[in-house]
Amino acid sequence: MARSCVIFDFDGVIADTEAQHLIAYNEALLRLTDKLAARVRIDPTSYYQRYIAFGNREGFACILRDAGINASEPLLNELCALKDHIMDTELSQISAPLAGVTSTLALLTGWHVSLAICSGARRVEILRILAAFHLQDLFQAIVAIEDVRHGKPDPAGYRRAFDTLQLHSNGELDKARSLVIEDTAGGAAAAHDAGLRVLGVATSSPLEKVKTWADFALPDLSHLQPGQLRLWLQL
Repeated sequence: MARSCVIFDFDGVIADTEAQHLIAYNEALLRLTDKLAARVRIDPTSYYQRYIAFGNREGFACILRDAGINASEPLLNELCALKDHIMDTELSQISAPLAGVTSTLALLTGWHVSLAICSGARRVEILRILAAFHLQDLFQAIVAIEDVRHGKPDPAGYRRAFDTLQLHSNGELDKARSLVIEDTAGGAAAAHDAGLRVLGVATSSPLEKVKTWADFALPDLSHLQPGQLRLWLQL
C-alpha cells in the first residue's frame, strides 16, 4: 500500500534561526575584513531575498562574488569555521519551535507518516535545537549540509532524505502522496527538482510571494487544518 512522508526544512520552518544566521554571516565577514581587503556586510533584505536558501559555503561564495572578491577555498573554509563558531553561541537564544510545528508533528506521528529533515544547517545545530524542543525522536532521517556535496537549490538533499525514508518504509512511499515544507524559493526549487510537492510557509517572505513558488501556501503551520493536510497527503 502506498504511504506518505513529510520532509521538513529546518531554519525558518521548525526553528526561527534566520536572524542568528544573518548575525553570524556578518560577524564572520567583519572579523576577516583585513583578509577580504574590504568591508563586506549583508543587509536583511539581501539576506532574505538572495542568500537565505544557501548553506554556509554556497552563501559565502555568493556574497563574496557579489562583492567582487575572489572566493578562494582557504578563505571560504575560514569564513565557514568562524560562522559555525558564532552560531554555536547564537543558538542559545532559540527556546521554542515556530508556531504550529508541535501540533503538526503530533498529527503526522499520530497518522504514522514518515518524517525527515533536509536542511542547509549543520547536523550539530539541528540536533541541538531539536533536543531543546524535545523533538529529537520524531524524525527517521536527517540530511544536513555535510551530507551532500551541494546544498539547496540543488535537489540532492531532498532526494537523499526521501530515499532514506523509502528504505525505512520498505519501498512503500509515494512522492505523489508526500510533501516538503519549505520557507524559501531555493528550497522549493530543490524539492520540485526531486519530484516532491511543496507546502510553503510565509515565515521568511510575504505570503503572496510564497504562492508563486509553492504548490500550497500558508502564513505558518499554525494555520494548517488537519483535514487539509490529510487531503494533501491522500490519507
